[in-house]
Amino acid sequence: MSTSSWQLRPTVQATRIDGGLHLRSWDTSLTLDGAPQLWRLWQLLTRRLASGRTTADLRDLSPRPPVALALYRLADLLREHDLLVRVPEHWAGTGYARAPADACGPAPVPPPAVATWLASVATDPAASWTGIGREPVTVTGAGPAATAAIEALTAAGARVRRAATRIDPPRDAGRVTLAASDGRAVVTGASATIGYVTPVGLGPQLRAQSSLIAERLGLGSAATAPGDPVSVVAGACAAHRLLGALAELTDPTEPTALVVRSDPLRATAHPWPPGVRSPAVDAPDRRDDAVHAGLPTSLTDPELGVLPPVELDDLPQLPVGLARCRVGGVPGPAGGTLVTGHGPDTSTARLHATLAAVELLSVSTGGAAVLACGVDRSHAEGVLLRRLARRSVASAGVTSGEAVPPSAFDAPAARRWWRTLTRRLGVPATVHVRRLAPGAQLAVVCGPDTTDPGGWMELGWAIEATAHDAVAFAALAAVATVGWRAHRPGPPYSHGPCGASPRVSRSTAPVPDGSEREAALRRSLRTLVGAPAEPIVVTPPAPLAAALRTVGLVVLRAGDDR
Repeated sequence: MSTSSWQLRPTVQATRIDGGLHLRSWDTSLTLDGAPQLWRLWQLLTRRLASGRTTADLRDLSPRPPVALALYRLADLLREHDLLVRVPEHWAGTGYARAPADACGPAPVPPPAVATWLASVATDPAASWTGIGREPVTVTGAGPAATAAIEALTAAGARVRRAATRIDPPRDAGRVTLAASDGRAVVTGASATIGYVTPVGLGPQLRAQSSLIAERLGLGSAATAPGDPVSVVAGACAAHRLLGALAELTDPTEPTALVVRSDPLRATAHPWPPGVRSPAVDAPDRRDDAVHAGLPTSLTDPELGVLPPVELDDLPQLPVGLARCRVGGVPGPAGGTLVTGHGPDTSTARLHATLAAVELLSVSTGGAAVLACGVDRSHAEGVLLRRLARRSVASAGVTSGEAVPPSAFDAPAARRWWRTLTRRLGVPATVHVRRLAPGAQLAVVCGPDTTDPGGWMELGWAIEATAHDAVAFAALAAVATVGWRAHRPGPPYSHGPCGASPRVSRSTAPVPDGSEREAALRRSLRTLVGAPAEPIVVTPPAPLAAALRTVGLVVLRAGDDR
């Protein structure tokens, strides 16, 4: 069996600093100081590791015991920070052609460039090399992108074959699929000026993804000539992505799609969900906070997004996060095109501004009914029922209910946002709480009307299972309203967090967690407003509808004109 030895990763670079040295690789770095001899030890260690050393050899790098101990400790630090890698001994130096008979992999040794690549990025280069050769790759498609992909795969040592499947020119023009035998695949498409590469995924999902990406880029079926640079880059990038998956390498760009453009020639990564998910009525809720936080970036991406960008600009981000989105040319309840979002932090504000933009764009298909957009069905239904309940009691007036002194609400979130409103911002506000139904409390925060001296106006409201939670969310909305109106007068169409909302960040700002009470609250509100058991899923105009299916957002309406 072939033995292995420790070597420096090829990407490691060293810089001498005052009293030590700084080491860096493609994804890590290490600074050592406090000993002027460190640079000399580093030079000595690199010479010792040039031909590779076994684990036992690392303890005997010098005939002088103090120097050997210092070199071993330095090598141990390099191993801890992933700057050393274990490489088969027959890969070392220039011995690529001298492989032992029992060497594993598609060939005894990888080509020199592939060996350097794997030694630079792989945790176990030998296992990665075996993975590249274990799964044969089938290339379906024709043209310069397919040719470039085959050449790149072959040069990397993969086993490649062309598919005998007949290509449908109207449907598959310019599209090339690279599929491993285990089902993992990547799809690329290109014209003379623009191309794309999907993330690595399962074959059945990728056709839908590639069609959405091509539609988003306006990629037609224009023919490409042999050697067309955009197609060559797209095909080579597709091969690189699949090779990385076969080698079990960590890809820091996933889940993204690559977009290739010709002027200037470049390939850039853009957010793209890893799979197509349909918001069916019986679909399970998805509570992936990292995905939720990335939704604004995905939906508003300049290349692949379908919404205008969410702007922060000069909006204040303390004491609450504020974000806005300009939805041009869309009539809606805002009487304009500006929508906003707020939250305890910027990430939450960006998400809710995105949801507000989706709601405004869905008005044309939702009719006069109340709409609500959420990251999943339970979120959308929770927002919808709160809005229906608020409208059902609006005729009673914003000051109906019992005026409660803020000292009665000692929960951390309620106390934090009420004090922020009344003490930090100095707003002489009042809060009124009203029981709407068993387990359903309405809180309304009122303050001075800036447009009517002596008048009062509603600054924020919330409906939650407990009075503490309702006061907290209403006060949070009031703080956002005050912050927004100090920056720009006018009542924008806004969206903010409630008890049904996901947490999208690790902000230390307190926000009530009513997830355990949410199901019971929705049942009470459904009885209160007489809503049907199943709200209707709204299908926004294309291509927004396809984008929402991709990322899992859901838009609901009550099912009638109320």
